[in-house]
Amino acid sequence: MRIYALASHKGGVGKTTTAANLGAALAAAGKRVLLLDLAPQASLTAALEHTPARFAIGDVLREPARILEAIGPCADGMHLVPATATLAVVLLELAQAEDAVFRLSRALQQVQDRYDYALIDCPPSLGCALTNALTAAHVALVPLQCDFLSLRGLVDIQEIAAAIREALNPTLRLRVVGTMFDRRIAHANDVLNEVSAVLPGQIYKTLIPRTVRLAEAPATGQTIFAYAPKSQAAHAYRQLGQDILQENYADETTRRHPGRDAETAFACRAS
Repeated sequence: MRIYALASHKGGVGKTTTAANLGAALAAAGKRVLLLDLAPQASLTAALEHTPARFAIGDVLREPARILEAIGPCADGMHLVPATATLAVVLLELAQAEDAVFRLSRALQQVQDRYDYALIDCPPSLGCALTNALTAAHVALVPLQCDFLSLRGLVDIQEIAAAIREALNPTLRLRVVGTMFDRRIAHANDVLNEVSAVLPGQIYKTLIPRTVRLAEAPATGQTIFAYAPKSQAAHAYRQLGQDILQENYADETTRRHPGRDAETAFACRAS
């Protein structure tokens, strides 16, 4: 199971939207997808039509063994560990626990054979939730709204990810996806070019466009694929899903055949 933590120090950049729609894209490609709502605002839980489970993510952080009882089906064939407002209280409690940062990792180990991908929607703040997510994750996926303030948020996540990598999770990688992108805005292009230069190979070529469809879909409890399947946004998230599948296929091929580079792996997949 590959674990992605959707993380940014800035709110409103598309973390929840990307968790829901990237997950749906991976599910449409035949992958078993688990979503985890790790934000007290519970936006991901509210955005997707789902069957309520016995427990929520706060219960899982208290007792990782409860994760199976916290999982319920949701939109597009995915599964969800929901959040409730009491998560804020749980996170305060965990701040005093010695093993707090490993609670989510322990929980996900129990379901690693049941799912191909786990996507964690993180809150836009530093603290126990973000640390838990990055400790458990293989990839910190940063949605970047292409503006100056989001760029500052990316710098913060870079520093946090580097600290987590050094102290707790040496395999953690950083990836960036441009969101709410409008090619007509010069500043958006400047920010994207700057990030591409500073983080070569770490920003996905697929960009998520700015569109009202992505804002409307959560009100219906649907992903973009059910709400507006032919939209530019649906196409973009479908392509982002393919980018991630291909990247992981190349990584797996390289691990199995150390002498084979990523370009060769892509060629093999294409054939």
